[in-house]
Amino acid sequence: MEVIVKYPGSFGEIVQGKVGDIDILCSCPINMYTEVKIFETNKPKLRYNYSKSSMLIENLLKEWREERYISNLDIEIKSNIPTGKGFASSTADLCGVYHGLLKLFNKKYNADEIIKHCIQIEPTDSIIFNKMTLFDYKRGLYRETIGEYFQFNILVFEGEKQVDTLQFNKTPLPPLSNIEDLMPIFKKGVEERDTKKIAYCSTESIKRNNERLKYEILETILKIKDEINGHGIIGAHSGDALGIIYEGEVDFKVLEKYKSCLKGYKTYKVRTIKNS
Repeated sequence: MEVIVKYPGSFGEIVQGKVGDIDILCSCPINMYTEVKIFETNKPKLRYNYSKSSMLIENLLKEWREERYISNLDIEIKSNIPTGKGFASSTADLCGVYHGLLKLFNKKYNADEIIKHCIQIEPTDSIIFNKMTLFDYKRGLYRETIGEYFQFNILVFEGEKQVDTLQFNKTPLPPLSNIEDLMPIFKKGVEERDTKKIAYCSTESIKRNNERLKYEILETILKIKDEINGHGIIGAHSGDALGIIYEGEVDFKVLEKYKSCLKGYKTYKVRTIKNS
């Protein structure tokens, strides 16, 4: 008994903030992946390197009344998703494990089930859904599907600092800023596949929550965005990366004069994908 599943990460959140009294976010999957292999063995040992994924296996199999398999399943995870930077690497691992178990035990995807089990482990990302979804990522009490995923380009600036999402969300922080006024623009942008509207909302989301998570390079990235005619910025509200949403080609010569400001940052391109 063996199955291999690939699952994407995300580049932070397109929007994150408060709507009413609920903290929500919305993300889009990108072309960076976790590959999860689940296989049967008499002596599982690899899976204990992945405490969150191992916990998910135990919790799900108990709920499915398949406890007899808990001590006979192992997992191996390979990933090119950066960890601790806000790329939803843990969510991708958990979703890979979940979809692998669905295949092994001939179960159907259940949104309520994956929400419950992911949030039991840590706050999670909206890429657990197969469509773009506004989501209460801490309690799972609210979700709203707003459209299909679609493609756009992101020029990534990834810093060296790592953030533990679980600890970050336990740390006393300023509350998320209100983004209710952005919702009509954001939903219209998704409906029309309008990257400029999406980028406007993601930029506002980062700016409004800058007191909660400060980016040392924010002003630099805004300047670069203007110089390369980018549509806006996007980033992880609990990580250490910012990006520029753009179309066409990027003239990397522009970055040369910002070399000292970007010391320690990796720069590369990713693309959102249509389906998770």
